Amino acid sequence: MTLSTGLTTFSAILTFAIDLEGRAAQYYAAAAKVGGGDLAETFENYANRSAKRKQRLTAIRQDNITEIVLEPISGLDVADYEIVDTPPADRNAALTQALALESLVKKFYLEAEPKLNVTEPRRAFQKMARENEERLTELQAAQR
Repeated sequence: MTLSTGLTTFSAILTFAIDLEGRAAQYYAAAAKVGGGDLAETFENYANRSAKRKQRLTAIRQDNITEIVLEPISGLDVADYEIVDTPPADRNAALTQALALESLVKKFYLEAEPKLNVTEPRRAFQKMARENEERLTELQAAQR
């Protein structure tokens, strides 16, 4: 999803995060088909976890709907967090793309988290960034 506007509101940030997790889940479902062996299982796990993260973010957005009207947010640009939607051709491509995806998603959560002035979403973004770091470590080990 490419938004024509920036990430300037609480709602836009949460909507973008929901979309990001949905796209990650789709990517990992496709990557599982070419990953082979343990990597296929890892990618299936990531797809399931990203789908659950999407559900959690949707619930957070709904629970904090009153926060949407708070002051504007600046310093986040959608273009900085665009992910590649190309299905991987093979195991190596899947690993390379997964590493790039996890780095980008982690970057988004780390940069967006301090912009949110609501505790629950901030904690969720912190946790998700840690989970992305764990995925990066796991993927780097699989690459060796």
